[in-house]
Amino acid sequence: MSAAGISPTTANLRQPFGLFVLAGAEMWERFSFYGVRSLLVLYLVEALQYSRADAVSVVGMYTGSAFFCAIFGGWLADRLLGQRPAVLLGMLLMMAGHVALGAGQPVTLGLGLLAVGTGLFKPTTTAMVGALYLPDDARRQGGYTVFYMGINIGAALSALIGGYLAQRHGWGYGFMSAAAGMAVGVVVFMAGWRWLPPVAAPAPEPARAAWTDAQARRRIQVILLMSLVAICFYIGYEQAAGAMTLFVRDHVSPQFLGIELTAAQFLAVNPLLVILLAPLSARLLSRLGWPEFRVQGLGMMVLGLSFVLLQALQGRAAQGEVIPAWMMVGVIGVQTLAELLVVPIGLAVVSRYAPAGWAATLMGAWMLAKATAGLLAGQLYGWLLPTGLSLYGVVTAIGIAGGLLLISASGALRRYAGMGDLRPG
Repeated sequence: MSAAGISPTTANLRQPFGLFVLAGAEMWERFSFYGVRSLLVLYLVEALQYSRADAVSVVGMYTGSAFFCAIFGGWLADRLLGQRPAVLLGMLLMMAGHVALGAGQPVTLGLGLLAVGTGLFKPTTTAMVGALYLPDDARRQGGYTVFYMGINIGAALSALIGGYLAQRHGWGYGFMSAAAGMAVGVVVFMAGWRWLPPVAAPAPEPARAAWTDAQARRRIQVILLMSLVAICFYIGYEQAAGAMTLFVRDHVSPQFLGIELTAAQFLAVNPLLVILLAPLSARLLSRLGWPEFRVQGLGMMVLGLSFVLLQALQGRAAQGEVIPAWMMVGVIGVQTLAELLVVPIGLAVVSRYAPAGWAATLMGAWMLAKATAGLLAGQLYGWLLPTGLSLYGVVTAIGIAGGLLLISASGALRRYAGMGDLRPG
């Protein structure tokens, strides 16, 4: 084959420099977002004397609000503000939110600024990564992998650094470290401005598949059902920043591999394990070629198993036993495995099977499910207190029920929607 016959998009596998600008900005934004997420429930309980139920509820509202704002943030960036200004404004709002929390201003002010800023930033940077590539560019998948690694590196660093500063030197230091990280993100974004995707008129959207198209309608219905069932997963998954963090503080030994960890620093375990396990998980699932809904159902049942383990640890803690740190790390590892079975598959289903013109709407439905689950996860603790029911027991039942539903309906759903599998090629 002559050189002229090689597409430039496949001949040059070097990633565009704009990807590293966006991944760097995303890393520091996630440093700031997860920095607050790792500290918030502890700050509310210990510094502001919130009850445990109220503190967990606030964490849920913060998480849910950030995802709700993201649904509208992308629209504002595309239709009104422009992508680059929306990202920059989002970063500045988040920095202001961290400063407000660090300075002891009302929690509602700080969290409101953070939620709106995240809503502007998060969907817009994700879209800008895609704009760096032509539709047939072979580097696209690798580019999103780099971007995803930036997310998890930022999340891990935030829990390790912010968690240490807040619980060893004071809450203000923890929140201000998140503001400092966001400031670094602003510098990275501004310094790389000229390598970002050019601002251009939006490309014409493909003709939107009509609801009267039977196959399109069936695929929309199945993707919406999948998103609805995903709430069962996220209700459990979002317990990590609320009830589980309080459990770690009260009952888990801080000594792990000779290092003393704060309760907030335990939240670094999940993103570190994602970085280590995601490539292996992706290769394994690609080779197995299991039906996507069956994989997700298995993931939900694995998440339910993690809460069975937590229930057992809670029973030991009730007898006065201090739980070894390695046991809690093991539970988080099981939850990370569940995440890798549920979340990437869900995103792949939406991306691959959404009918023409429906991809953005259905991705919004997935984000709406995450937002709803975040709110419910925060409320569940308070709702269950008067009943005497175990939070971990209820979350186990919810996860297993969702998993059984997807596994049992997997074949019927795929036939109904005319879906193939997720094997490459």
